[in-house]
Amino acid sequence: MLTAEEIACVRSSFDMVFANATDMTTTFYQRLFELAPECRSMFPDNMDVLKRDFIATLAVLVGSLDRMTGLLSSTDILGRNHARYGVRPEHYPLVGEALLWSLAKGLGPQWTAEVEQAWRKVYEIISQRMIAISAGPRLP
Repeated sequence: MLTAEEIACVRSSFDMVFANATDMTTTFYQRLFELAPECRSMFPDNMDVLKRDFIATLAVLVGSLDRMTGLLSSTDILGRNHARYGVRPEHYPLVGEALLWSLAKGLGPQWTAEVEQAWRKVYEIISQRMIAISAGPRLP
């Protein structure tokens, strides 16, 4: 599903933004709430723990890209949890847009067409799996 080059691209770019994880997560949530202000009520007032959880989860997903079984297992758990939080399929494109936007801001000139395409592919795999798992029975 992902090439070795795409995995390397996502990992190296993630390593760059991880150094400024607080800025990246703050930018992500700010952008998400700009795009979907109606979603703000789904989140706690104090976002500090959630921001740390978000970047830690993203790190696990990025670290699992070459082990599809581990990636899908983590994604299944996320899908079920997000369904319990009230996340609907129409939220996923907004989250993806906010994620890519915050990565682009964090990477600056290192945000290339190649990096963007790799991240888009990763997000598509993850979000489609989360949507599928939240909508129905356990997938293989």
